Amino acid sequence: MNYTFGLLLLLICLYFLFQSCKTVDINPENYEKEKIYFGGGGGFTGELKEYCLLESGDLFKINPSSRAAALSNNIKKSAAKKILNQIKAANFQDYNYDQPGNMFYWMKHQTKADSSYLIWGHPNIEVDEEISSIYKQLISLTKQQ
Repeated sequence: MNYTFGLLLLLICLYFLFQSCKTVDINPENYEKEKIYFGGGGGFTGELKEYCLLESGDLFKINPSSRAAALSNNIKKSAAKKILNQIKAANFQDYNYDQPGNMFYWMKHQTKADSSYLIWGHPNIEVDEEISSIYKQLISLTKQQ
């Protein structure tokens, strides 16, 4: 009787232990903290690439048509915060980039309070070096595995 009770107790404990180890899927669309969407597209194929970096350091590749997100990389939270602080310091809202070209690039910074969107690519628009540098940093994250 003691053996059966002990085995039953062990199985119940193991059940609750494994239930608490479940991973939680994070969807960038529902993430309420700071994040930046970015990507580019156009050209001959018209292909659109979209990514989202969360404040937590998770980097997702987004399927533009279905909005499905797949975790593609994870960077240190401090590195993600550094990039997000650069974005805040750049004051996206001060730029008037709304001129896509045949090939275009974009960034959308979201916080709980507001959202700023930049899109560029038109040959007549000169992109500020600070914006270009931030975009290059973000794109380099997508190439690290």
